Amino acid sequence: MKETSAMKELHKIREKIYEETKDMTREEFIEYIRKEANKAKEEMKRLRENTAEKQTN
Repeated sequence: MKETSAMKELHKIREKIYEETKDMTREEFIEYIRKEANKAKEEMKRLRENTAEKQTN
């Protein structure tokens, strides 16, 4: 089966996360996940706000 570009991208992301977290303790890993989740929340909030602004203009 041929690997799609989306699957290649997903593998790269997973490898990056593994490399960043492989030597972390459980506590460090949980904090890493929390920080990344907060970044994602902020990004989604910003995108929603930008979309709402575009729709009103």
